[in-house]
Amino acid sequence: MNVTLESDFFTLPYISFLVGLMFCLLGRKLLGVIVVLFGFLIGYTWGAIMLADITGKAIASSQWIPWVMGAVGVVLGLVAWKISMFLGGVIIGLFIAKGLLPTVPGIAHAGIAILSGILVHIYREPIISLLTAIAGAYIAAASAVIMLNMVGFLDTVGAYTESPKAALVITLVLTLTFTFVGYKFQTRDLST
Repeated sequence: MNVTLESDFFTLPYISFLVGLMFCLLGRKLLGVIVVLFGFLIGYTWGAIMLADITGKAIASSQWIPWVMGAVGVVLGLVAWKISMFLGGVIIGLFIAKGLLPTVPGIAHAGIAILSGILVHIYREPIISLLTAIAGAYIAAASAVIMLNMVGFLDTVGAYTESPKAALVITLVLTLTFTFVGYKFQTRDLST
């Protein structure tokens, strides 16, 4: 699990925490915005690495590379949103896979993304609620851990428990808690 997210992108953890909670609790209703934002995040991170490899330039030497690829990600996210819910599910699934399983090979990320797309296409509302709750919970939890680290809480907990994985445990517990609450909140009106 990538606890610190992308440090360039989440320099304001307070805002990313609130955005994550909003997606976690209202994701089904905000799916279009989520697809565009996650498309930008994927383009800004993965797309930038791909474009840098293709052009032979280092990302640090060309500040425009992440922004161009972020814009490409937004366009692709919008196209995906307009074409089908399947592709929207793929984009959210890819974001979740990349965030929660960063060391897993890209083929596994692609498999998770495709499975997410299939599930969204078949079971639209409950799966959208679940995927957006997971993605929002991950953003909120990782942002909370960044804020806890800023105030020295993680160092204190790590020293007290003699565990170098305090951030990982806290992120996992918060992600699971936020996911459960977000999913229940989003699906409260689906059963009626």
